[in-house]
This record gives sequence, structure tokens and C-alpha cells, in this order.
Amino acid sequence: MPNLLDRWPRAALFAAAAWLVAAAIPMQAHHSFAAEFDSTKPITLTGKFTKMDWVNPHSWIHMEAVNPKTGKVETWDIETGPPNTLYRNGWRKTSIPVGSEIVVNGTLAKNGTNTVNARSVRTPDGKTLLAGSSEGNPAPTAAPKE
Repeated sequence: MPNLLDRWPRAALFAAAAWLVAAAIPMQAHHSFAAEFDSTKPITLTGKFTKMDWVNPHSWIHMEAVNPKTGKVETWDIETGPPNTLYRNGWRKTSIPVGSEIVVNGTLAKNGTNTVNARSVRTPDGKTLLAGSSEGNPAPTAAPKE
């Protein structure tokens, strides 16, 4: 029986292995709400919208808000749902102009960084948009057995 490497060029095998590794990376990047955020630490941030990253598996709002304890401006990273969920909740890429004031309601990260999982965002025109938070959504379970 011929050796597999004799039938397939090494480059093809390497490409197939690289594809398998690359395909697994997005799955590792996703997490549950409870793994990263503390549901006992709600927060409301008011500040200046600086940027939005419309990416999967979570979109990100970036904003600047004044820390009431120090009086210093801090940068915050706000996790939302994926672009499709945001779109279905009424979001558009033009919903929040850069530099405008927004109010974010959400939950702080467990690691103490300026990271929040957003439940809702109030836009400059007073509209409240749901942010597609996974807070309170139980992990999927197996179907009940009959």
C-alpha cells in the first residue's frame, strides 16, 4: 500500500491542517455571559461614543466616560450582540454619530477592566436600543427525553 505522503503533496496536507486549526479559532473565542461578566455588578455609563465595531460573534461599542471618583476620562469597551441581532433590534450603522452622548446600561466584567456587557443603549435622540445581551439566557440544554 502506497504511503499517504506519496499520494498527496505535503503542501496539501499542511493546507488542510491549517484550515482545520483556523476553523476552530472562532469557536474558542466565544464565551458564556457568566464566564466573563458579574451579574451582581450592574452599571450605567454616560459618555461620548467614539467607535463601533460591527463584528461577530459580538459587536463592540467604544466610548469615553468620566470616572466620578477620579474625575478622569476613561475609555470603555462595551460588548453587544452580533450585528444581525443588533439590526433586528433596530440598530443601524448610522444610529449613533461619533462624538454624541450615549447612556449604556449593562454589567461589569469580572476581571476589573473597563469592559461591560450592554443590555441597552440610549441614543442622542432619546431612543433606547436593546443591545442583544446574553445575560439571563440559560445555556442550551439537551432536549427533554420522553
